[in-house]
Amino acid sequence: MGRLYDALEKAEKERTVIEKGSEKDYRENFQVPEFTKELVVIHKPGSVLAEEFRFLRSRIIRPLEGEPPKTILITSCLQGEGKSFVSANLAVTIAKGLDEYVLLVDADLRRPTIHRIFGLEYAKKGLSTHLLTGEPLERLLCKTSIEKLTILPAGEDSAIPSELLSSRKMKALVRELRDRYPDRYVIFDTSPIELTPETFVLAREVDAIYLVVRRANTPRDVVKNTIEKFDKNKFKGIILNGYEKVKKYYRKYDSYRYSY
Repeated sequence: MGRLYDALEKAEKERTVIEKGSEKDYRENFQVPEFTKELVVIHKPGSVLAEEFRFLRSRIIRPLEGEPPKTILITSCLQGEGKSFVSANLAVTIAKGLDEYVLLVDADLRRPTIHRIFGLEYAKKGLSTHLLTGEPLERLLCKTSIEKLTILPAGEDSAIPSELLSSRKMKALVRELRDRYPDRYVIFDTSPIELTPETFVLAREVDAIYLVVRRANTPRDVVKNTIEKFDKNKFKGIILNGYEKVKKYYRKYDSYRYSY
């Protein structure tokens, strides 16, 4: 099915625990990094936050109407609203399902964050490398200790992030990932949409768009103007960060609430 398919399969097989071995053996053999506390679905699987991500997963992979989206864009209006946090936790949650595989792409070439959340060293090569030089993706993918989850880091900073993500090569990559690998969900963590032009271009290529909004932080008019710019058939909803009612009830957890 192609070199990219083989690369993804190899990344997933490499993280499999050696037959009859222990998790400790696995960590010693593959030097699995420690995840940051931002991966709450790993560190606090019984929390309200983790449950919210499971609810979001169910709405994505089991939609009320139509087919589930295979390419998903997560963005925000402004910086500091939690889009990378949502992208990472959603990717883990979907990958922990019985049948779903996930490729998490750090498409925020200006301020890449995904590698840090997963405890990975900063990768000088990644998406930007593929778009600039054509280096095969199989050399750029990062395996994780989470079964069925692979990461494509952003790569080294580029002086032309808008041009790269708006290029024909990027559009072709999105289509290839969607059409060739029907068993995978591809999540793109992108730059804040009101601050960078390339996110709007990428939004036209994906199947579904979710907007992360921080409660009492993002101006209503900014949210409204942003939503109006999206294709209404692709915009699936708002992920509300810091939902106060839930936070008061479960005091020790921060909260995200999925909202239409």
